[in-house]
Amino acid sequence: MEQKIEKVLETTVRPMIRSHGGDISFAGYDDGVVRIQLQGACAGCASADLGTRAYVEEMLRKEIPEVRGVKIDRTISSELYDQALEILRKSRKT
Repeated sequence: MEQKIEKVLETTVRPMIRSHGGDISFAGYDDGVVRIQLQGACAGCASADLGTRAYVEEMLRKEIPEVRGVKIDRTISSELYDQALEILRKSRKT
């Protein structure tokens, strides 16, 4: 399973993410959930979670039906991340 995931990440996902100054690493797979870490320009960015996680999940599920979801392993605290996400949501409403 890990080899299938790495292949999709390398051939489909990484080129798009790298074109935006970021990168992605495979952190694990358990019970249908792929764990990734965002790197480069995407690391620690709450905005990246909104779009990038959905994109990665879509690409993986398209190629590997066993994948049920994607979780981002964050290098910042969940509290700080939640605060940043709330600020982004509020700014999009105005």
